[in-house]
Amino acid sequence: MKRITKSMKVLDLLATLFELVLAIVGLVMFFVFFNALQLPERMDLPVEQVEHVVMGMTIMTAEMNLIIGSLIAYLIVFIPLVFMGFKRFFDKENIEIDVWSYRNQYLLAFFDLITLNIVSAVIRFLLAQEISLTVVEHGFIESVKKTFIRMKERFVKLGQGFVILYKKTANLFLKEEKKYKFTQLSKEQEDIEKLNRSALIVKVIRLVATYTFLTLMALFIFIPFYWMIITALKDNYTLVNDMSPSFFVDPREMQWVNFKYVLEELQFGTYIKNTLFVGVTTMLGTTTITILAAFAFSRLDWKGRDFIFSILLATMMIPGELYTITNYVTVSNLGWVKTDKSFYALILPFLTSVFYIFFLRQSFKQIPDTLYRAARVDGCTDFKYLTRVMIPVAAPTIITIVILSVLGAWDAYIWPQLVAGKDHWLISVALRNEGFTVGTGSDARPLTNLQVAASALVTVPLLIVFFTFKKYIVTGVGRSGTKG
Repeated sequence: MKRITKSMKVLDLLATLFELVLAIVGLVMFFVFFNALQLPERMDLPVEQVEHVVMGMTIMTAEMNLIIGSLIAYLIVFIPLVFMGFKRFFDKENIEIDVWSYRNQYLLAFFDLITLNIVSAVIRFLLAQEISLTVVEHGFIESVKKTFIRMKERFVKLGQGFVILYKKTANLFLKEEKKYKFTQLSKEQEDIEKLNRSALIVKVIRLVATYTFLTLMALFIFIPFYWMIITALKDNYTLVNDMSPSFFVDPREMQWVNFKYVLEELQFGTYIKNTLFVGVTTMLGTTTITILAAFAFSRLDWKGRDFIFSILLATMMIPGELYTITNYVTVSNLGWVKTDKSFYALILPFLTSVFYIFFLRQSFKQIPDTLYRAARVDGCTDFKYLTRVMIPVAAPTIITIVILSVLGAWDAYIWPQLVAGKDHWLISVALRNEGFTVGTGSDARPLTNLQVAASALVTVPLLIVFFTFKKYIVTGVGRSGTKG
């Protein structure tokens, strides 16, 4: 393989920077159009086409929905591309190029072109040309020719394979022809041919069954999320009166105003800010305490270390409901329940986690003791050894703890429901308690589209976090081990 050159990395960085600029522009435009949406007086009535004023332009509701949907589709495509571009640039292991490198750049140039990012498309095309000349010593035209030739050869081989498979399958049913054909072969050769045919048929059946099962499982997981999104983008009148629900929504009929109503009128924007504040604060405290405690239990020698750690592990056997009762009594006596100090009750009781300490301790225990002794001989302090050696080595596990800590605050329900007033609600509590209805008494009717839109605001960020950091989660779990 060839090594990537500095000029190649610079071209890739320039193209990524232009993509970043357009992604930021798209994000700003999305917020401008989203904020310009006018909320209807009643969410249970049919949608009316009204005029929206955006930067001095008058745009009807259908066109606004189409523009906002297009901007979101644009951001869904290009924000991951920007992240991957910066990851390629800063990846120290990304030092080699092959034929797939220039094909990947041609594909990225195509994406840039169809989204009118002409500058990035030209830069990526030049980069693909340079990689192509370096790796296979020919340019774009020759690459296209060879690609078509290679595709033709593969189609020919595929056709020949189907012909051979057909002949072999047909021979199973033509017994007379088989006897005539293998008259000159020995008994051992006939057995070998039978085994080969049987193995081929079994392999094909296994592959078909495996991919069919995986496809069905993927649809089983994907369809509920898809149904949640399209339901959140419908108006309530359609949901109530449509006797045959549709699996598709016209982009002009996507009601992005549902999300604005939830964020502003139902104050979900405030609840999201509360959740992020509690989650980030809890994560910082939990991570700091976990690192220091795991280091003390895994590397430092002090009297009673193993006994105290065993007691901590034993507390994991106690049901969480018992902690809830004792913690509630404590924060209630401190005056933190449903007052202006409710954030203290939401954060302080969860700054430590025995499971996280155990989790990180197992990762720290995998670092050889000889490395610690050598560092001590060289005059390295415990804190310097922790920050310069142990934390970098156990980074995947620490990142996993960070992610799980934030997700734990995002998903919390029982404890915030007990101690927080409405001004301090977290998003999960608001999702359960906020009234998604119109009318009062016997005339009250649920607004399903708004409730599903609020559910999407809770679920989609979790999916984004999971798919973004799943590699670190898997790596951290794999590194935790059981040593010690």
